[in-house]
Amino acid sequence: MGKTHFGTCCVCGKKGNMTFEHIPPRQANNEKQIKKILDPIGFFESEQKIDDKLQSVAYKLGNQKGMGGYTLCRGCNNFFGSKYATEFITFYKELADFFANHHDEIVTQSKNGYLDITLVANINFFRFQKQVMSMLMSTSNGIYKESFKNYLLNEQNTDFPSENFKVIMNGYLDSSIVKQTGQMLGINSSGTSEIVGSEIQVFPLGFTLVELNGSENDRNNGIGLDITNWAKLEDCQQKREFTLRTYIKSQPFSYYLTGVTPQ
Repeated sequence: MGKTHFGTCCVCGKKGNMTFEHIPPRQANNEKQIKKILDPIGFFESEQKIDDKLQSVAYKLGNQKGMGGYTLCRGCNNFFGSKYATEFITFYKELADFFANHHDEIVTQSKNGYLDITLVANINFFRFQKQVMSMLMSTSNGIYKESFKNYLLNEQNTDFPSENFKVIMNGYLDSSIVKQTGQMLGINSSGTSEIVGSEIQVFPLGFTLVELNGSENDRNNGIGLDITNWAKLEDCQQKREFTLRTYIKSQPFSYYLTGVTPQ
């Protein structure tokens, strides 16, 4: 019998044995074991230069299943897999192929470490966004589950709490990028750290959930494609054009917390 993983589901709140949630889905090229930073908060708070941090940081091997964790009950995991994941995987794999085939061209045209790329996709954007949110609930360890539980577990629900949250999507060109920031830390007006959202950076797409609180952070989080209002789109496949800010390398810090565009 395999090892059991008791916990609380990051979406519905059910307590019991948790199943492994692949982030992104396993079929989106997420089948290989990865490294995890042992002390991500210490990495964030260290004043060392980023190159020195990366050379000295302590890692551990992640789950052999791929990137993700035991964060969802079986019911939620199966529901998201059957209702939302297909639309996500389709676009994810198409974009990965596009980036691989145009890698050198994008690098050459990029400035300051990124390039804004106009793309056309033909998917169900409504369900794509719901899959994104289900993953961000896992990386945030369920601290926002009460805000998104009904939105995610009712496939027709369009009531995204946009007055309190924003979700941003960016592209990542480097195929070696596999990073979950998990709960993001920001600095509040009193100079102390606070949780301000959650983040995923994985080739070819990254996602940021930002908790809006009327602070300066709210004014600085506009770098990237805002997909918050995809929750209001029709629940059907449709063709849309959009511009995706694509970074050449992984971003060591959450740039939208400082308002500084990364190099």
